[in-house]
Amino acid sequence: MGRFDGRTAVVTGAARGIGRACAELLAAGGARVAVADIAPEGAEETARRIVARGGKAVAYPTDVTSADAVERTVAAAERELGPVTLAVGAAGIMHNRPFLDLPEDGWDTTLAVNLKGMFLVLQAVGRRAVAHGGGAMVGVASVAGRGARPTAADYAASKAGVISLVRSAAEALAAEGVRVNAICPGVVETDLTTQIHREKAAILGITPEESLARQAARIPLGRLVSAEEVAGTAAFLLSADAGYITGQALNVCGGLEMD
Repeated sequence: MGRFDGRTAVVTGAARGIGRACAELLAAGGARVAVADIAPEGAEETARRIVARGGKAVAYPTDVTSADAVERTVAAAERELGPVTLAVGAAGIMHNRPFLDLPEDGWDTTLAVNLKGMFLVLQAVGRRAVAHGGGAMVGVASVAGRGARPTAADYAASKAGVISLVRSAAEALAAEGVRVNAICPGVVETDLTTQIHREKAAILGITPEESLARQAARIPLGRLVSAEEVAGTAAFLLSADAGYITGQALNVCGGLEMD
């Protein structure tokens, strides 16, 4: 028996990286997974990978900044996969730009995807979980939400917002049997991290390898975290093992941040 047998989970940002790792791990634990992402080809690939391993998954092209799109995805998942009671909000974007050069539309886009998108997913899945007598949700925040990021002020603000949003949702839904938590990854071995350090290196006048090495050198455990390790923490928070945990933001960063 898997720990998520008979459960349906919606995972956003599931076309790659942390989202894909979460979708695959939940499916391996018996969950039926709605693979949601704005990139349909990547979402389809994640679903194919799950099905090839004997799991159940359906891909849903989803723009998390649209309430209608999120509602359509969650409604379709419930109709096609079963009662939705679990969610991981992993859709997110990040770009490095000097604070004084950050354009208004860049700020708006980052906050729309990372924060508004999280709100819409937690709300849509939260309604179903309440209707079904309980559930659990995890929002992927970041250690960037706990401190200053001078070349990514929009990203840091959005992730600080996710932590606050999760706490509000947790308190609002606790009496209904729905738990809500956040995870705060550090430096993750993903394509996004590679992109981040290309942009950051260009600002600092160094190579991407030097940029990544500088950040990695600050990690007490001495290495980057894998997407699968981050997914493992998300799965724990969704499981019955975390049945008395809600409203928390758990760092998964090798000690990069300790608050």
